[in-house]
Amino acid sequence: MRPPSWLPFLGPPVAGLTAGVLGRSEPNVWLLILVATAVGFLPIIAYRLWKRWHHRRPD
Repeated sequence: MRPPSWLPFLGPPVAGLTAGVLGRSEPNVWLLILVATAVGFLPIIAYRLWKRWHHRRPD
């Protein structure tokens, strides 16, 4: 099974949702930016790992 091609594009919406949810309870702007950036890169990293695993797997 190949990774979906739209998976890396989920990064910005996920980062925005994280910032919105965390911004309601956390007043520290730098922590908010750091966490939103880290969470925003998770779909991109997951896509790359999935793609690497898919290409290395013998079919």
